[in-house]
This record gives sequence, C-alpha cells and structure tokens, in this order.
Amino acid sequence: MIIKLAWRNIWRNKRRTLITTASVFLAVLLALIMRSMQIGTYARMIDNIVHAYTGYIQIHKKGYWDEKDINNSFLLEDSLALKLRQVSNISAIVPRLESFALVSIGQKTKGAVVIGILPGQEEQLTDISGNIIKGNYLSKNDSGVLVAKRLAEFLNLKVSDTIVLLGQGFHGVSAAGKFPVRGIVHLRSPDLDNQFIYLSLKMAQDFYSAENRVTSIAFNLNNPKKIDRTTSTIKSTLDPARYEVMKWDEILVELVQYIRSDNASGLIMLGILYMIIGFGIFGTILMMTVERIKEFGVMVSVGMQKLRLSVMIVIESILIGLLGVVTGSLACIPIIFYYYYHPIHLTGEMAVVEEGYGFEALICFEKPGLYFLNNGLLVLLIVAISVIYPLRKIIKLNIINALRNKV
Repeated sequence: MIIKLAWRNIWRNKRRTLITTASVFLAVLLALIMRSMQIGTYARMIDNIVHAYTGYIQIHKKGYWDEKDINNSFLLEDSLALKLRQVSNISAIVPRLESFALVSIGQKTKGAVVIGILPGQEEQLTDISGNIIKGNYLSKNDSGVLVAKRLAEFLNLKVSDTIVLLGQGFHGVSAAGKFPVRGIVHLRSPDLDNQFIYLSLKMAQDFYSAENRVTSIAFNLNNPKKIDRTTSTIKSTLDPARYEVMKWDEILVELVQYIRSDNASGLIMLGILYMIIGFGIFGTILMMTVERIKEFGVMVSVGMQKLRLSVMIVIESILIGLLGVVTGSLACIPIIFYYYYHPIHLTGEMAVVEEGYGFEALICFEKPGLYFLNNGLLVLLIVAISVIYPLRKIIKLNIINALRNKV
C-alpha cells in the first residue's frame, strides 16, 4: 500500500520527477560509459603485454630481475620441467632465452631485444603466428628470425632479407651471426613492436653460446583469477635460493602504477559528477518537502504515524533514483557493447602521444559487469543521504505550523 501510494505521489508533479530522473539518467549514462572505457582500456593494455610477452607468471634465476644479464640464465633441467607440469592451473610453460643485440642491415643499425623461443610452446601464450603479416612462422630448429613490424619498418626489412646480429654471449663470449628474415610480426604493444626479434630457442642458445640455458620461463594460466594461489604453489615447488617467481604486476610495475594513477583521476572525475548530481537530487527533495509541509501536517493530524510517513518519503526518493539508474543503465548497454566490438582507433597527434608512451592507439570498452552494480548503489547512497533532510522535518513536524503551511 505504501509503495503504491509513493509511486502515485512522485507522478503528481511529473515535471519535477522527470527533471530529477533525467539528471540521474545522464549521470549514470556518462559514468558507466566512462568507467567502461577506463576498465576496457586497462584490460587491453595488460593483455597486450601479458599475452605478447610476460605471461601471467615468470621464473628466473635468483637476482636476474635486478641484473638482466645472460650470465644470470639457468639450465633448463628435465626435473624442473617435471615439477612445473605438476602445478595445477598452468596451461602453458614457455621457456625463453632473452638478451640484447645490435641488428644491422646495410647502413642501418638499431638495438633490439632478441628472444629465443620454442615455437610450439610460445604459441600457447602469445599466438605469434596469428600476428604475422608477412612471411611464415618459425619451425622448432629454424635458422631464421621473426622481426617486429615497427623495427622492420625502421630497417626497411623485407621477408628473405638477411640481417646481422652482434652481441655478447654467455660469460663474455662474442655473439655474431647472419640470419634470414622468415617473417614480420605485428605486436600490439608499440614498445615491443619497436624492438623484438624472435629466434628458435636452439638457434638463440647457439648464438649466445648458452647451451640448454634460458633466462626465464613464462606461464599461461587456465584461470588468471587464481594467480596468487598458483604463484604460491610454484614458489613452494622451487628452491628459493636458486629461483625467483614473479607475477605480471611485479614485472610490469610502471604499467601498474600508470593504471592506478589514471584510475584515481577517473574516480575523482566520477566523484565530481556525482557530487553535482547529489546537489540536484537534494534540491529536488528539499523543494518537494517544502511544498508538501501542509500535506504532511494533514496526514499526521488524521492519524498517520510519522514513521509510516517517513517510510513513504524514503520510498518515493528511492523510486526516483531507481528510475534514473535503470533507464541510464539500459541506455548505455548498447553503446558499450558496440564499442566493445568496435574499439575507437585514435589518429593524428593523439595516436602519436599514446604510442610515444608505449601504448596502443586504441580506446577499448569493457562489457557490463560489477561496475554497473557499484554505480547503481552509489546513486542510491546519494539518494539515501539526501532524504535525511525530509526525514528530519517529518520527525520534528509541528502539526499546527504545518497546517498553516509554515516550514
């Protein structure tokens, strides 16, 4: 009965209700689109690195991460591989040998990151073959190389060209060799796309004189949400004096810090938006309360309890808030889904700036999720705070003054 009466009351003044609902609708619409864009873009950044390079977890020789040197590589022992295969939630074990080298062709030279991979196992994490734009993927003991797209463009490389690699191998041995270009691969992260060269693991070990050695083992997971448990299991399996185990967020510290700072600025913007809407909702409820003082007095004088009247006012306010939240959420769902499947490609100076920071020039959106519920609850919290004023007026209501329409 009270809910039905509250519903009728909010439509007694349609203009006031529609204006308040429209303000909540607009705030929810903008907030959800903005939040979806933030979360989607962060997820894309993380995915670009995790599935193109780091994996969810890596193990190295103790001290490697502080001093990334090929001398800090370790032997890829069968006993180690056997232990790792017994860890649940691991879907792929990807050994790599990684170091620095100068790549040269003709008169052009540039520093590059050379990564030795097992092509079959690497596919289970990074899907390099699916990103090859020219040429072919590497075979297990291939003598050729894959070159990242932007690096190939800088060097004016074509498939079947031969490049020269110069570097320093294991224990200071000189590393030099000529390698044919088997293919050109596009990596979504501009930073990686500017410097990566892939060799087969066997060829990289020969080049760096590091027989059967690797600098890291990366892991793909069946369920990334269980990364903490899986990391703990791997740590308990390995000798902590010999190996270090790191999650992707420990490896990509700068990216995590960027996301946190950008996320904080986004939340501040949302806070300002909701603060403005909060004042709008409070103003509406204040106006509604002042206009209905005489009505409240009449209702109390004929026997309606102040508690029941207070409940009715709360329900009226919540109904207005819910109208705005539900309509705003429904309106933004098709927009979010469209841009989820059709990300916004940045062009011109904005693209240059994003790529200069090492990010893909793309704005992605996230599917509706928990952030929808969080935004809805936040609006209802604002409504709950705003309704304190009319509740206070009803509790302290003087019937004689109310009937004379005195506030």
